[in-house]
Formats: sequence, structure tokens, C-alpha cells
Amino acid sequence: MQEFNRKTETGAVAYFRHCIKNGDAIGALSCFHTQAVYIDREGKELRGLDQIQSAMNNICALKLDIKGGTPHVTVVDDLVMWLDQWEMTGNTPDGHPIKMTGHTSCVMKRNEEGNWLWIVDNPFGSAVLINNG
Repeated sequence: MQEFNRKTETGAVAYFRHCIKNGDAIGALSCFHTQAVYIDREGKELRGLDQIQSAMNNICALKLDIKGGTPHVTVVDDLVMWLDQWEMTGNTPDGHPIKMTGHTSCVMKRNEEGNWLWIVDNPFGSAVLINNG
């Protein structure tokens, strides 16, 4: 199994993407702080691990490959602002190709063990403004 250093911002993101690609919803959910907010494509805020779990179950079921661009990372003590572009590719269960793109805007927080966890995950960035407009 590949090792991931979740004590670095890039290692935390690499682990999350690995979980998505391998269908590991429990691992993906472990990337979120207990008070996290996940903002879906329509701009709806899913608050807390119970609500975020359904989103992780859905995305992990597809086992999509995620590639990211070069991120812009700003660290302030135990908080990180992470901005990047991503592309997810794969197939639906019935074999139809999927290709999604987006611009992530998220905030991570370092926990007591030193691992970076999402406190706010907005994988669709400013696109949620269009969907809410």
C-alpha cells in the first residue's frame, strides 16, 4: 500500500484523491474534521460527518481518477487555504465515460495528531455562485 504523509498539505490531498480513486469512502471521510462543511455542486452545505458521508459514499462508488493542477497554498498556523484546478475521469457503472472539472477552494485545519483535515471543502469553487444565482 502506498504511504501518505497527511502531516503535509499535499500528502493530505494525495491521500483523499487516492481514497476516491479506490472507492474508499471511509478513508475519504477520515479526511474531514468533525465540524467540517462540504459544499456540493449546487452550493448546498453538508455539515458534519453524518451529512458528508453520503457525498463521499456517492463519489467513491464511481472510483474516479482525480488529477489536480499546481495548487496555491497559504498556511497560517494550523489553517491552510488550498486552491487548485482538478479533473476527474472514469466511467459510470454502466460504462459511460465521466469527465468532470472544477476549481477547489477549501480550508484545512491541522488536528491534534498533526494531520491536515478539511474544515471547509468547496470542490466547485465559485461555480456554486452560478448555481445559486
